[in-house]
Amino acid sequence: MKTIVIGAGAIGLSAAYYLRKSGVEVTIVDPAPPGSKASSHNAGWVVPSMSTPVPAPGVLPQALRWMLRRDSPLYISPAVNPQFLRFMLTMLRHCTTARFEAGLKVLAELSAETLQLFDEMAADGVRFESHTGPLTMLFKDARKLDAHAAELETMAKLIPGFSWRALDRQDLARELPHVAAGVAGGLQTLGDRSLDPESFTKGLAAACAREDVEFRLGRRASLQQESNASISVVVGGEVLQANRVVVAAGVWTNEVLADINEGVALQAGKGYGYDLPCQPGGPTHPLYLAEAKVAITPLQSKVRFAGTMGFGGIDERINSIRAGGLLSSLPSYFTQWPALPRPPHPWTGLRPMTPDGLPIIGPLPRQPHVLVATGHAMLGVSLAPPTGRLIAEMVTGQLPARHRAALAADRF
Repeated sequence: MKTIVIGAGAIGLSAAYYLRKSGVEVTIVDPAPPGSKASSHNAGWVVPSMSTPVPAPGVLPQALRWMLRRDSPLYISPAVNPQFLRFMLTMLRHCTTARFEAGLKVLAELSAETLQLFDEMAADGVRFESHTGPLTMLFKDARKLDAHAAELETMAKLIPGFSWRALDRQDLARELPHVAAGVAGGLQTLGDRSLDPESFTKGLAAACAREDVEFRLGRRASLQQESNASISVVVGGEVLQANRVVVAAGVWTNEVLADINEGVALQAGKGYGYDLPCQPGGPTHPLYLAEAKVAITPLQSKVRFAGTMGFGGIDERINSIRAGGLLSSLPSYFTQWPALPRPPHPWTGLRPMTPDGLPIIGPLPRQPHVLVATGHAMLGVSLAPPTGRLIAEMVTGQLPARHRAALAADRF
């Protein structure tokens, strides 16, 4: 049995890894180096505690109120495009409490074993920088703190080994001496982790290569319909044959599927980030600035800032004002922060978003030998191992694939 995986990000590499472990012959195709897009440009969090759908009660109305702010953390760039408008209307329908809670349970179940799977990868020789320790979330709005505490209570019931605690002002003063007076309180989770996402994708690519996964990099893959039951992959003029094709091309998934007149409900969600130098007095464990939607990740050689969510199509240009909102949010949470030795340069990454905030994992209804693995939003690294394992189950039939209906490509 042979499978071609289109996409060498965290999801595609994880799929290839588990497929190869299942005895499948695998070829990975990508025009870019492994992990060079959003798989490396993200906060690097493995966070069962934050595995929640983006569409939540009040999210889109808040985005509309922020549309006039050039540095807002959540924004929508209007497009006169029927597909985009249909996507946003579908997302709006999912911004209800009932649908949010249903999605939260699916993501929690997907996340339940992700830490164990990362440990198993490391034991198998996948090398990457990883950190354990608490994740502290800071809230200026006490109502938002209470709402997220209720989500954590649900997560604690669904995820083995996960726990959390509330932090009042006195707790925060002990943990973070320079916290600003406007911070109402915090939540701290135990059972989350952080990692260097670039090291993870490099380590996973190296592990795949050791297991004789073939890499075809530097050229775009196109799908070619051979018959009603057969699709081949064309790379640089060469036709590759396989029993299954896995499309894990992130926000570019629909560009690949268009070759066979297929598509899924997907839009790009643009994020920004900075890599700042490690300095005395800087953070020692991950922080989340809740209202600003900023993730801060201390790593061995840098402190990573990541955040924002912008809907506006596939656009990798950097808006320095939008990116700057990440750093300008600091004074409202901290009275003091280490001075920067030089102005930092931002980076950007495009996250694949679905209308309900759940990934798409599974076969296309009209093309069952083509499987899709995308739409993980900000959880691509966090959910990469369980997604890869699910894809391997679906391809090989070794185990019944879980969550099939909730993650199906045609659920919208």
